[in-house]
Amino acid sequence: MDALTTMIAGSGPAQIALDQALLGLLLAFILGQVAAWTYMFTHTGLSYSSAFVQSIILLTVLISLSMMVIGSNIVIAFGLIGALSVIRFRNILKDTRDTAFVFYSLVVGMSTGTGSIHLALLGTVVFCLLLLYLYWTGFGQLNMGDGFVRIHLDSERCRRDTAQHVLTRYCRTIHLVSQRFQESGHGELSFRLIMRDPDRADDMVGELKGIEGISSVTFVLHEEQAQV
Repeated sequence: MDALTTMIAGSGPAQIALDQALLGLLLAFILGQVAAWTYMFTHTGLSYSSAFVQSIILLTVLISLSMMVIGSNIVIAFGLIGALSVIRFRNILKDTRDTAFVFYSLVVGMSTGTGSIHLALLGTVVFCLLLLYLYWTGFGQLNMGDGFVRIHLDSERCRRDTAQHVLTRYCRTIHLVSQRFQESGHGELSFRLIMRDPDRADDMVGELKGIEGISSVTFVLHEEQAQV
């Protein structure tokens, strides 16, 4: 019976020295900042939140502290779970990648709180390197074309080949999506483009508008944020 009581009660947090606790919390704070800076650098979506970036750091430190409080005491562990169940989290993560950062905060906080400093350091290095690899390689992104252009022209004053010649100089590939012309000769051409340099989109549009017979040009540049 005494053995069962000892197993349930555990050793508790009293065995953690103050200097060890301070080192664990400081390391959790530093590693949380490393992940937060990596998140800021690699973020490409529209749902950026400074509060979420701060929560990465805070969660890492708080989980580390909670693991120190729990120690090997099962009673305290269940008590902490009961206390957390009272809190109602209403925030919905708009970016599925944010979930990975939440789990990172949990795992690294648990590692630093239980003294597994080498695992916390290794995990942070691997996690951040993976993020940088996915960011720099654009892994998982579908190339649906850089842009879409719609040209209104008078076929009697401007041939379609003239507009295509301009597009070819600015784009790697062009694909005719649709063309519609009236009996009067006025019509519309629509192209999907993959540009050589997206920063020169204004130059391309300006040159198209300068061609005699073209009345208007509408250009839309697709961004990565259009992917869901």
